[in-house]
Amino acid sequence: MPKLTGNCLCGNVSFVAEGDIVFQANCHCTDCQQTSGSPFATLVFMKEKDVKITGELKSFSHSVDSGNTLRKDFCPNCGAQMFGGNEARPGSLNIKAGVINEKELIKPQFNVFAGSKIPCTVLDDSIPAYEGMPS
Repeated sequence: MPKLTGNCLCGNVSFVAEGDIVFQANCHCTDCQQTSGSPFATLVFMKEKDVKITGELKSFSHSVDSGNTLRKDFCPNCGAQMFGGNEARPGSLNIKAGVINEKELIKPQFNVFAGSKIPCTVLDDSIPAYEGMPS
């Protein structure tokens, strides 16, 4: 059972996650591109109950094409996006890979929304890539 730790850029928000990683993925959707300012977001999914957060977060929620509501949690001081949630996956929390200290444990298993990836983004051929969200 891995232990993940991390913090935002300014250090006001930190976390310790102890439990099984449910899955890891690279998301190339337009929402992840816009909220991260990067070509894609690497997300590590865990059970919410296994993640202990210290510090105050702000949240932004929005609807997506599926009709689900997604939540982005970020530090109100430095703006670092740290966590996210999806109403369709209650009890699940994604941790943005960039805030995790244990970089060696970040091993995405697949790419989603590869159909909207930025053209210069090179995908790892050793993991599956889905045009959208697999069912």
